[in-house]
Amino acid sequence: MPERPATPHTGAERYLAIRRPVEVGYWLITYLLSGLGNSVTTWMDVERLGLDYAAWEAASWEGSSAIALLMLVPAMVWFTARWPVHLDNWRRRLPLYALASVVWSVLHVGLMVAIRKLVYAWHGSSYVFGDAFVYEYLKDARTFLGIVVVLHGYRLLVRRLQGEASLLAAPDDDSAPVEPVERPSRFLVR
Repeated sequence: MPERPATPHTGAERYLAIRRPVEVGYWLITYLLSGLGNSVTTWMDVERLGLDYAAWEAASWEGSSAIALLMLVPAMVWFTARWPVHLDNWRRRLPLYALASVVWSVLHVGLMVAIRKLVYAWHGSSYVFGDAFVYEYLKDARTFLGIVVVLHGYRLLVRRLQGEASLLAAPDDDSAPVEPVERPSRFLVR
C-alpha cells in the first residue's frame, strides 16, 4: 500500500503549501479591482465634466494600465529579490531603486500605450499619447514604491512564518562579544 503524503499540520505549513496560487491570485485580484474601479471613476469624471469620450476609451485607459502593471509584476519580484533593501543597505540601494523606478515607468508607459493603440485601432480610431511622461512617472513612482513595500513586507512575513532565525547583533556596549561576530551566509533552525 503506497504511503500517503504528509499533510501539513500547522497554519504555516498549510499556507506554504498553497503559497504560489495565493500570490498569483493576490496580483490578479489587485489589478482586476484596480482596473475596474479606476475605469468606473474615470467614466464618472468624463460624464460629470461632459467630455466627449466613449465608455470603451475610459475602460481602455485604466484597463491598459492595470494589464501593463500586472505584466511587470514578475520583473518586480525578481528585482526586489535580487537587490533587497535592508536597514543596513538602504542608502546604497536608494540610487539603484530610483533608477529602477524610471526604467519600470518607461516599461509601464510603453506597454500601456501599446495596448491602448491596439484597442483604439480595433475601434477604428487612433490613440495619441502626447508628452505626459512626467505626469505618468509621478504616478508610477508611487506605485513602484508601494509594490516594493508590499514585496519586502510579504517576504519578511513569509520568512517569519517559516521560522527564520538570525544571529544576535554585536553588543551595544564596548565589551567584547562572547562569541565570534563573523556570521555564516545562512542559518537554518529546524
